[in-house]
Amino acid sequence: MSANYIDVGQAIKFYRKERGLTQEQVAEKSNLSVKYISLLENGSSKNISIQKLSNIATALDVSLASLLTTNKPQFSDNSTPYTELLFLKLQNLPIEEAEEFSKVFLDLFRSLENFNKN
Repeated sequence: MSANYIDVGQAIKFYRKERGLTQEQVAEKSNLSVKYISLLENGSSKNISIQKLSNIATALDVSLASLLTTNKPQFSDNSTPYTELLFLKLQNLPIEEAEEFSKVFLDLFRSLENFNKN
């Protein structure tokens, strides 16, 4: 992957999940097919016209430039939608609240690990 490559599909997926939208909702709002949105998000389709990208940006309520920047988190292929959504929700909280929630989650995980050891 070149340094200038932008994964528009990952950007679409990022903003879709951040806004709690399904692929079906984005497809409907952008007048595109669910299959096309899925292909874009999964990287199976790399070709997209500026008009279609603009329609998707409008459906996601983001600027066209937002879909063309590379500062979004990249999730691993084995991450679940719930894991990604949790991360996005934490990221959007004020830092103090995100810290508190993170501590609670970590304490819960430690408790579960200790429970499973016994």
